[in-house]
Amino acid sequence: LLGSDGCLVFVSSFFWSLSDGYQGQQETNKKKMVETRAQHRRRVTSLTWDDVESKQDVFRDILSRLSVRSIRSVKTVNRYWRDSVRDKHFATIQLAQSRKKPSYIACPRVNNAMELYLLKPGEFDFRHHATVDPPGRNAEHHMLMIASFNGLVCCINQLSDENEEDYQIWICNPATEQTLLLPQGRPSFWTEPSIGVAYGPDMSEYKIFRIVSDGENGAGLHIECEVYSSSTGAWRIIGAVPHLPMYVFLIPHRSSHVFVGGKIYWLVSLEDPGIILYVDMEERFGVMELPYYSPDLRYEDRITDCTYLINLGGSLSLVVLHVDYFDIWEWKEASWVPVIEDYLPFMNFSEIVLFLTSSEKEILCVTEWQWWTYHVNTRKWEERGGPPTQFTNPAMFPFTESLLPCNGGVRLEGR
Repeated sequence: LLGSDGCLVFVSSFFWSLSDGYQGQQETNKKKMVETRAQHRRRVTSLTWDDVESKQDVFRDILSRLSVRSIRSVKTVNRYWRDSVRDKHFATIQLAQSRKKPSYIACPRVNNAMELYLLKPGEFDFRHHATVDPPGRNAEHHMLMIASFNGLVCCINQLSDENEEDYQIWICNPATEQTLLLPQGRPSFWTEPSIGVAYGPDMSEYKIFRIVSDGENGAGLHIECEVYSSSTGAWRIIGAVPHLPMYVFLIPHRSSHVFVGGKIYWLVSLEDPGIILYVDMEERFGVMELPYYSPDLRYEDRITDCTYLINLGGSLSLVVLHVDYFDIWEWKEASWVPVIEDYLPFMNFSEIVLFLTSSEKEILCVTEWQWWTYHVNTRKWEERGGPPTQFTNPAMFPFTESLLPCNGGVRLEGR
């Protein structure tokens, strides 16, 4: 009926749902009266479009189960259908449905345009999802994906001018093909900015924290932070920051971070005692130490350069990769608790981890030629395939499709 996949099934399911609802009481009273197929067809087709559209909650619930591509096609039917799928309420129920089918979004390598792929759990085939190459980006440098939230991804595109270093920051919705270039922030001197993405319980709200250096003073670099809010569409300086986040092993920028429990966390230092910097949605900064490793241990058994902060099942966790095993620590009641020590099937100096992320109770490690998943509940590794060519500066994050506009607004105009 609508000329897109899934919509014919939707119409059929919708009529059956309504007909069952209207006749439910009558069937109860008649104790499951037997109908012929022709009688049932006449009863179903007697419903009018007014009957269909009057059940708006049911109407929206069924629409929310379609793919984003099909939902975008729905908007061409008429004004009522278009308005039904473009407000905040519909975006909320659609995202709730999408979260029941989680996946990963992957950028296997950096190119002039950012090629994104979806990885479905249980399948893990690289399926091309979108090409992100927005007009106005700095084509001299590659785009890098640094975060994924509510169906949006945050990407950075490097800018350089002698002692000033900066990034263009883009918010993209791969499913709707929308992109938004954030306003340029303050210049950063002598070091590139560190960027972190936070998002609130209200799906239309997100904040981008940008830690910059405004030059040197007698004590070294002077570090400040400014924050961009989706509710204002502008940057605002919030003051000095105690530390500058560090580079994470083999990641070519300082913007490796994790958002969990309402806070952004960055690694600052691995030297004993190691330091983590964090900030919450109320823009309050703080620091915490890494887990303690005895100095009596061998060097390779202490905190290593292959150390990552992750969100594991809603808890802040730390993964430390050693030569042939790894540790997982969980932050519980204001202290680090060791939860897992297990073998590592690939850290034998011939296969180096290039990226590490997590989703619920699963850890994903990307090496040069393939990727692995570790299931925390079963404590088993699974070797996955890889893209047609090797990984180069890869990025992978948990992902769910959504209709959320890049500006976080409540009206879903779309394209």
